[in-house]
Amino acid sequence: MPMAQRRTRDVAARVALMVGVLTVGVGCTAAAHPSATPENPMTTLPVPADIPPFPLPDAIPVVPLPDAVPRVDMPGEVPRVEMPSTVPRVDLPAEIPAVQLPAEIPPIVFP
Repeated sequence: MPMAQRRTRDVAARVALMVGVLTVGVGCTAAAHPSATPENPMTTLPVPADIPPFPLPDAIPVVPLPDAVPRVDMPGEVPRVEMPSTVPRVDLPAEIPAVQLPAEIPPIVFP
């Protein structure tokens, strides 16, 4: 066996051995039963009261699709629009007022 092939085989064996040792040593094995539920089911994000509940998939009406894509005729030449000579100046307020934030956002518990 040529020297280069033997060296490549030895290096590959050493790398595979080191990866195995690191995987076992660090504990990077796959979990037997990963939990899909969060450990802490609480969040602090507020839900606005004016948002209606999201409809279930069977409550969404079916939207009919057209049989064919309509044909749109584009003009041969795009007309030019004259730009104004001066752009009006927009003044920003000198000071932006502070917005009062709530002291505490109540937690939302998901069932």
